[in-house]
Amino acid sequence: MSKDSDDNRSNQMNPNNDAYYQSRGYDSKDDYDDSQNTMDDDYDDHEEEDEYIEEDEDSYDPEEEPAEYADMPGDTPDEREEYYDNNY
Repeated sequence: MSKDSDDNRSNQMNPNNDAYYQSRGYDSKDDYDDSQNTMDDDYDDHEEEDEYIEEDEDSYDPEEEPAEYADMPGDTPDEREEYYDNNY
């Protein structure tokens, strides 16, 4: 490899260099930053929608019951625990 191709490859691997962003389809770091801000705004919109989803109160809660109970039959934590105790 020549020195120029080594330098180009090195620049393309360095996020502090415009060649890094140009090799990824952006004109410069500023264009990349602008596209990320737009994507972050879209993500934030979805996050707000998810806040209002109600969970089934009988669903598995890792803070409420051990992971061993997660796949046990039963509609409530108590039923899953009883099944686990009786069969394992």
